Amino acid sequence: MTDTLLKMRIDDNDYDEFRDPLKAMCADFPPAYWRQLEDSSPDQRYPAEFVDTMLKSGFFGALIAEDFGGVGLPLRVAAVILQTIHSTSCNAGGVVGQMYLSTILSQHASEAQKKKYLPAIAAGETRFLAAAISEEQSGSDLAAMQTTAKKDGDNWVINGTKSWVNNAQHTDLMLLLARTSDAAEGADPCDGLTAFLVDMNVALKNGVTAGVIDAVTNSNSDNLVFDGLQLPADAVIGEVGKGHDYYRELAEIECILYAACASGDSDFFSEKAIAYANERVVFGRPISHNQGIQFPISKAYIEVQGAKLIGNKAAAIFDAGKRPGATASMAKHMACEAAWGMADACFTTHGGFAFAREYDVERKWRDVRIMQMAPQGTNLLLSDIAVNDLGMPYSF
Repeated sequence: MTDTLLKMRIDDNDYDEFRDPLKAMCADFPPAYWRQLEDSSPDQRYPAEFVDTMLKSGFFGALIAEDFGGVGLPLRVAAVILQTIHSTSCNAGGVVGQMYLSTILSQHASEAQKKKYLPAIAAGETRFLAAAISEEQSGSDLAAMQTTAKKDGDNWVINGTKSWVNNAQHTDLMLLLARTSDAAEGADPCDGLTAFLVDMNVALKNGVTAGVIDAVTNSNSDNLVFDGLQLPADAVIGEVGKGHDYYRELAEIECILYAACASGDSDFFSEKAIAYANERVVFGRPISHNQGIQFPISKAYIEVQGAKLIGNKAAAIFDAGKRPGATASMAKHMACEAAWGMADACFTTHGGFAFAREYDVERKWRDVRIMQMAPQGTNLLLSDIAVNDLGMPYSF
C-alpha cells in the first residue's frame, strides 16, 4: 500500500451509504434529548441511550480489522461517520473513544489480547471509551507524569491521580498511561511511560475512586484516584516503557477524528445560520439580504472548506499506510478554528435568540469551544507543527 500513489477525494459528500442511515438514527435524539440531559444532576448527564444506539449500529467498529470482527474501513470513513453525527443535534463525545482507542490494540497488543478484546469491542459488547492520560498538576506535560506503576511479583501496582477522564464510569476498558521507570539521562523525558489496559468493572471496586466533575459536557468527566490498583502482567499493551510512543500514534488518529467532529459542527452551524437568516424578516425583508449577515458566514465557510481538505489529506496519508504526523495536528487545529468561526457567525446571525436554549445554538457553541482545548489543545498542536514541520526547537 505504501508504494502506491497517495490519493484523496476532494469532495466532502462521499460515502452517502454511511451518512444517510446515521442521520436517520440521530434524528431520534433531537435537541430536547440533549437539553434534558443538561438539566439532570452531574452524574446523570451521560447520553446512555444515544451511546447504546451507536454501539449497536456497528459503525464504531469501523477501524477494527475483519479478522477481529470489525469491518476494516479506512480512517476516512470513520471521519465521515463522526462528521455526520456532529452535523446534527448530536455529539459523539460519549462514544468516540470506541472508534479510535481500539487502534492501540490493533497496532501494539499481543495476539492473545487482540483475540480477547477486539471482537467484543467491534460488536459493541465491550465498551472501550476512556483514556486516563492527563493529570491535575502536569496537564499535558506527560514527561512530568506522577502516576506510577510498580512491579510486584507478577502484578503491577498503580498509584496516582488522573483528571478529566471522559466516560470513566461508563466504560468496560480504559487506556492508562503510567510511569514504570525514569527516563535515562539525555533520553526523551517521556521514555519510561507504559500503556495499560484497565478493566474498569473490577478497578472501580478495587483501587480506583472516581468523582464526577460538575461540567456541562456531553460525556461525563471524572477525576480518578489510583490507590494500590493491581493489574495483571497481561494488562500491559506492547512493550514496557514504550507507552508514550504508542500514545503519539494514537493522538494522530485522535486529531483526525476530532477534526471530523469539528467539521460536522461547522455544517450544523452553517445550516442553522442560513435557515434562520432566510426566515428572519427585519425591515421588510429576510436578513440574509444583508451583507453584514452574508459576509461572516461566507468567510467562515471558506475556512471550513480549507479545514476539510486538510482533514481529508491527513486521513489519506494514514490510509496509505504512512504516519500523518503534523498534518494531523493541522487538521484538528484548522477544523476547530473554522468551527469556532462558523459558530460565531451563527451566533451573530441569531442575535439574542442564540442564547435561547430552544434554538440549540449555545449548546453546540460550547461543544466547539471545548474541542479547541481538548484533546490535544491548541498550543500542543502548534508546537507539534513548529517542531516537526518547521524544524524549530522543542519548546517544552
